[in-house]
Amino acid sequence: MSEDAARRFRDNFLWQLRAEGHDPAQIARWMWKPYRVGDLRIAGSRRDLDLSGIAYSAEEVEAALAGLQEPEPRIDEAFFRRQKTVLVMVPGFTHETLKNFSWHEQVQRKGSPHTLLMLHSEGEGTREQVYQSGDGLKLVYVRYPRSNAASEHIVPAMFRMLHGSPSLRRWVAEGYRLFFIGYSYGAPLSLELLADLHSSVFADEFILPATRGFLGLCGDIGGSYLADDCVGESPQLVPMDKLVAFARRHPWIGKLLGLGTPQLCDDMIHGVRALGHEVRQARARDYAPRLPPQLRYYTAAAIMPLTDYRRRWWQFNFDDWAMHRQALVTAPVTVYNDGQVALPDNLLPEAPQIPPQSREHLGAVRTHHWGVSYRTFNLGINCFPRLAYYRALIQTVLQADMQ
Repeated sequence: MSEDAARRFRDNFLWQLRAEGHDPAQIARWMWKPYRVGDLRIAGSRRDLDLSGIAYSAEEVEAALAGLQEPEPRIDEAFFRRQKTVLVMVPGFTHETLKNFSWHEQVQRKGSPHTLLMLHSEGEGTREQVYQSGDGLKLVYVRYPRSNAASEHIVPAMFRMLHGSPSLRRWVAEGYRLFFIGYSYGAPLSLELLADLHSSVFADEFILPATRGFLGLCGDIGGSYLADDCVGESPQLVPMDKLVAFARRHPWIGKLLGLGTPQLCDDMIHGVRALGHEVRQARARDYAPRLPPQLRYYTAAAIMPLTDYRRRWWQFNFDDWAMHRQALVTAPVTVYNDGQVALPDNLLPEAPQIPPQSREHLGAVRTHHWGVSYRTFNLGINCFPRLAYYRALIQTVLQADMQ
């Protein structure tokens, strides 16, 4: 796994941040240097105890900006209007408690050239909710049901939703290509779906032939130490069985916790177990040999040191406060984590049929697991520049197809 893709993403992100007017000192607070995963001492008795080896100084950012040339292709309105790409966004665990994955929300603005579509499961069919229509790039949010269930309950529903979407069929017939973006739990769900399509588990008529690639964004691909803890014998954070029992006794509080229905309560313990290492790695051993070799696979991570979390009461940052408590579970294992998932578990599993040049890691940004996606509690003061980040990601993953 080379650093080339990570360097391309670094340059693209630097350019987008400069275009937004951020100064080198602030940019250094949002970025890490490109790295080779194999060069990091991630875990074990000789593991790195801090992140100084990949940290930027303001002076280093300033020097990088001085020699930076505008990356191609240029990300502007014309770029989005001429794109015949559908970004299929697969959100994470308990996504039903949120309004939307924020990539979806960032383009809901006057003058946006994107079409924005949400897919809902309705019985055995698909209901489409159109937020806005536009030329060029399409964004499709797959609002799969039973969002905290194990993957065997979710992946078949995802297939039915995508396969039953009239808009998706029409766009593919018009020459559009699909690119899957899986956030958190959405990353392994997307990989399982792609493997099932390639091995003819589903009677697919158009999805896989039209798919060009996959991006795992802070993906829980290899498993989460946080999930292991929650279903373990002596949890540090919260005993999941007691939390579910409490939600059943107090439904109005359960709703605030994302456990507002009997189905969500029924699914929760098995779902959390499905996020842990034992289940994730067992599932990966099954689906990895079946992943389609013709696609391009990208992974992107986030890493945040414990000292970065803003958790004083006067800072009113409930996101950081809650995520810091979660990060304390993984911190003794490795400093290379986003609060919920460790860096090695963000990576694509071994799949010999996929050429090395078709699986690339884009490196990490300096924020936590929720920082790249949304303000989870809608009260968190999270200033991570998500729009610049999304533009840089799109630029990076589509560059390979244009060269």
